[in-house]
Amino acid sequence: MALNHGILLETGTNEFEIVEFIINNGNMPYHFCINVAKVREVIIFPETTVQVPDAHPSIIGTANIRQNLVPIINLGQWIGVRQQDPDFSKSKVIVTYFNGAYNGFLVDEVIRIHRITWSDIKDYSAISDLNIVDSVLGVVTIDGRLIQMLDFEKIVAEINPITMVRETTEIDMSRYYDRNGKTIFLAEDSPTIRKLLQSSFTRAGYNTMSFENGIDLLTRLRREKPALIITDLEMPGGSGDYVVRKTREKEIFNDVPILVFSSMVSVENERKLLNIGASRFIGKPDLSDLIKAVDEFVLDKKGIIIHKEIVQ
Repeated sequence: MALNHGILLETGTNEFEIVEFIINNGNMPYHFCINVAKVREVIIFPETTVQVPDAHPSIIGTANIRQNLVPIINLGQWIGVRQQDPDFSKSKVIVTYFNGAYNGFLVDEVIRIHRITWSDIKDYSAISDLNIVDSVLGVVTIDGRLIQMLDFEKIVAEINPITMVRETTEIDMSRYYDRNGKTIFLAEDSPTIRKLLQSSFTRAGYNTMSFENGIDLLTRLRREKPALIITDLEMPGGSGDYVVRKTREKEIFNDVPILVFSSMVSVENERKLLNIGASRFIGKPDLSDLIKAVDEFVLDKKGIIIHKEIVQ
């Protein structure tokens, strides 16, 4: 089952699509979902997998999928849901691509694709009945089913730490005083990454204001004009493309650079975001590239090109 990424939503409307899937715990089905933009295809469990020595316990093995060596992760085991049937031949694998890497997630059943808005995603802390609260972005109710949206970036980072956004030492501290007094707005829903980014830019000399979603950033934007905006793309409560579109609707912010820092790297995503007014798309986990780009736009006054459809 290949997903048709050519069917695109209008960028900046806060709409997106999710793939709903099930992991069974005995007779109890748990419903989860993943952003379609992270999914490349859904396949049956590969006949041939190769075990990896010293791999994480949740990794069943690797499989050759379309000439890519893809680790197959037993998502039920990682979550802590006991697999009733050890026969994986009837299971499905959701093949994903983000942070520049392919991964396959073993699930029991894939239900369907739903189109929702980020405002449909509700707080999960008091709802999730599994010990995975830190790995759930939120929950959405569809046709009476409670569907938990998993943080796949966090899951992969725990299984394979090399994919994590890490603190960088590649900061040109000779420009520290040039950065003083220049304010950056930062929207990032992951507390760990948000804290890391704020710490790195503060250490570099910037005045950094961080927000856990795009709506909070846009609210602050009514009171203060920053030197630059950094936003994640996938965020409950105001996605990154929504931040870009709403910011560019106000002519006063046309000279404010907007950098999108996201794991959802693709030519199509970059093209769409640049077309609605983003200044640059930078893929996670390249924090050093992000800091260099901020210096280019804020200190070196790199020109900002706004798509002609944005400026009226």
